[in-house]
Amino acid sequence: MRFKRSAGLTQSEKVLSDLCDRSFLKLWTYPNLFKKPGKELTDLLVVFGRDILLFSDKSCAYPNTGNPGLDWSRWYRRSISDSVHQIDQAERWLSSCPDRVFLDAKCTAPLPLDLPSRQDRRIHRICVALGAGERAQASTGRRGLAVFPSVQNDAIPFTVGKTDKAGGWVHIFDDQSLAIILKELSTISDFIHYLDSKMEFFNRGKFVGAESELDLLAYYLWNDRTFPPSELPVQLEPGLWPQVEADPSFQRGRAKNEASYFWDRLIEYVTGHYLEETLEFGNEMEMSDHERLVRIMAGETRFFRRILSNCILERAEIARQNAIGSILESGQPDVNYVLYIGRGDQGGDHVAYRADRASILKTRCIAAKAVKPEKRYIVGIGLDARGAKGSSEDFMLLDTQDWSSEAVEKADQLRRKLGYFIPGNVIESQVQVDEYPDS
Repeated sequence: MRFKRSAGLTQSEKVLSDLCDRSFLKLWTYPNLFKKPGKELTDLLVVFGRDILLFSDKSCAYPNTGNPGLDWSRWYRRSISDSVHQIDQAERWLSSCPDRVFLDAKCTAPLPLDLPSRQDRRIHRICVALGAGERAQASTGRRGLAVFPSVQNDAIPFTVGKTDKAGGWVHIFDDQSLAIILKELSTISDFIHYLDSKMEFFNRGKFVGAESELDLLAYYLWNDRTFPPSELPVQLEPGLWPQVEADPSFQRGRAKNEASYFWDRLIEYVTGHYLEETLEFGNEMEMSDHERLVRIMAGETRFFRRILSNCILERAEIARQNAIGSILESGQPDVNYVLYIGRGDQGGDHVAYRADRASILKTRCIAAKAVKPEKRYIVGIGLDARGAKGSSEDFMLLDTQDWSSEAVEKADQLRRKLGYFIPGNVIESQVQVDEYPDS
């Protein structure tokens, strides 16, 4: 095993860790990191390319002194102010000591991923504040915390806005919103796009408030994952989330997303074997090289994972009869996928069959550069037909940033020699998919 992560120390930390593992995947999710022996850095950290997500999790009992204002102030200080302070301290530590981040309390196991440089990194601050739901329900008729950007610190009970304890906006999720948001925005790309869009919305100065974070999520999803510009003040009507969740098109989209988890399982499967050092080929690969390959795959949104998964599963069925090679579009502008699915070894020499499949996959990846030379990354995925016994997988990455025009011309010559992706000899399919189908 290359390294061992914590699973979270408290029950709420374990829940947070499990939610983030499912959404952001395990290679990029690290609970309970330390900066010095016995000194915790943060409750959970996600590192994905240039993005760093800092989570601080507090589950505090709500006081009951008989003074509602005092109860709120005390709970806010313990659950939110202390959380934000921890995030701010962690952010400072990552800037000053980026090479001193550890997986264990004794500080013997360093974080296995390189942090982005201070100039390139983007910090997202996330406070998980649990424990106020029942009192909020009794006092306001809603379990969640209201979101009003103009509110400073604990000025209004059961309402969050700005805090003076951090250098920028802090996203505050409560008992009601945390699990739902991580389920609906269940990829790193989807989640970060929401956080960025929300901050832009706040910074425009027209957003007045919402009765819950979930109403903000509903407004965002209903407007094609945007917060539309407005010349007038915007205050969201309460109860938007139940309306969106009950919409038949939304429910159909949710159901169709089940297929997309094939993509997640593919990433977790190969990464699990890499971390356990049980790959048949590739155990010698540097962590940074493996991480870069699967990070490209993990950079796809949930919607694009649905499209890619369905394409692969359809072709895996076709490959029962004949091997099939395809170029698949990515949701990322500089990425193309090359898929090659063989029939399986048919009871013959699997080693020889796999070597041949890998060779074909590599030459197809090179040829794909000539088809769309503007794409920088070519990710090759080699699989076997559905139902093939003794199946195996191969993955490869070509970074063509430094390819010369002569190299691209050689790729085109190879493409024509082998007959790969030649117009007239291939079936080009235009896939039109609605994220939330009408019927």
